[in-house]
Amino acid sequence: MQCTAGELTGFKQAPRRRLCRVAVVVMAMAISACGSDRTASLAGSSARAVDLPGAEDTIDFDDIVYSATLGRVIVPAGRSGLYLIDPRTSDAQRLGHVGSADSADEGAGMVFVAERDRRAITGLDAGTGRSTFSLDVGTPIDYVRYVEPGELWVTEPAASPSGVEIFKLSTDRESAPRHVGFIAVPDGPEALTVSPQLASAFTHAGTDLVALDLRSRSVTARWPTGCSGTHGFPQIDTRRHLALASCSRDGTVSLLSLGDGRRLGRFAAGGGDALPAYSRTAGHFYVRGDPGRKLSTLKATKSGLTEVDHVRVPRVGHCLTADDVGHYWTCDAEHGRVLRFDDR
Repeated sequence: MQCTAGELTGFKQAPRRRLCRVAVVVMAMAISACGSDRTASLAGSSARAVDLPGAEDTIDFDDIVYSATLGRVIVPAGRSGLYLIDPRTSDAQRLGHVGSADSADEGAGMVFVAERDRRAITGLDAGTGRSTFSLDVGTPIDYVRYVEPGELWVTEPAASPSGVEIFKLSTDRESAPRHVGFIAVPDGPEALTVSPQLASAFTHAGTDLVALDLRSRSVTARWPTGCSGTHGFPQIDTRRHLALASCSRDGTVSLLSLGDGRRLGRFAAGGGDALPAYSRTAGHFYVRGDPGRKLSTLKATKSGLTEVDHVRVPRVGHCLTADDVGHYWTCDAEHGRVLRFDDR
């Protein structure tokens, strides 16, 4: 079963994407009942499996992000809650208590958790897990990202108009953030990646990669990706001034120049929705299709993309990120766990 969320607009976009993943998870569970076990999907793989204490056996993962400030991988695990993983030891701990953790990011000593069913953002103290505030957005939300100095950018692909809503954090940390702006993004936004170095954020919309200015809160560029539909978080290499856009089919990614949006290369890992990641320390991009069995490590230059390694992964696992200590991470939805790979 394949989702094409990047080709959808309006209210149906985010819900259909998640329903497609749920259906694939159910299918995977039925297959597993016919003789597989918890290690079968990792046969021949170099992965280290990280169990999430107290989590459900099957999790419809989506967002995952690494915080260099905390030195932790932040894993929203749906109704199982929010987890922080030490990338060096692979120890996982649940942080706080939320009804559902669908997206999360860290900043200003807090972790901000998006709960899609409630249309709300909850602030948690990053050290203690204590709830500091609850923000009722009132509109269907998708992802949350922290932007210095003290803003939350929340994607709203199902709103009318669709776009990114901006909230300012209170100085006392206990009061709910207040609305301070909105950026309209027609046919989007699909995910959001913040680049403080470029003072920009990047999102997908329709078949395009869109650049947003953090200061003026406006769209500054919109470049065609060559995809029939887009999906996932754009990845940015600020050193080489490159962007990796991702497609909604065949685990395909497209390499663009951040100078003029020129397309430089293309790669297909196979499978469904493309999930990309980037390691600043290794200088590598990563991509897998979901559903899909292959996770590729890519070297990018201004002349294109080259695969330098690949690993086998569980067929369903809708997340991908990289830390700054030599690992990249993906999810195993069928077994409700996270997998760590070494980038050698």
